[in-house]
Amino acid sequence: MFNQDVEADPFPGVVAAKETIQSSQCLLLVTPEHNYGVPGVLKNAVDWLSRPFGDPTLRGRPLALAGASTGYMGTMRAQLAWRQMWHFFRAPVFSDAELTVSFAASRFTDGRLTDEEMLAQLDRYLDALHAWLERCD
Repeated sequence: MFNQDVEADPFPGVVAAKETIQSSQCLLLVTPEHNYGVPGVLKNAVDWLSRPFGDPTLRGRPLALAGASTGYMGTMRAQLAWRQMWHFFRAPVFSDAELTVSFAASRFTDGRLTDEEMLAQLDRYLDALHAWLERCD
């Protein structure tokens, strides 16, 4: 769990994640949805990545969202919550397309997305994200 008492000396995994994100054009956050919101463990990771205050890792970093859940609404509510949180980082959030995988249990086999309709949606989503990032440069 994030602990401000040790943020000056973060865990090696936090340092590696920050380096990866800082060298990236965009952060693609793929989220599940827990109780109509974001999963605590993923929120905790974002808390680590954003510290100490003023850290450049997430500040201004474009964000794209996707997610899968077993419910019929996919991760619409979690993605909305992430958009609201990202406002704090003064960063653009990709909104030209959405990717929410509903009824995920029937769309994955052995941890891999196998549903043809969702694979086509994923391709369209990634094409739109690529075009958006080209415009952001």
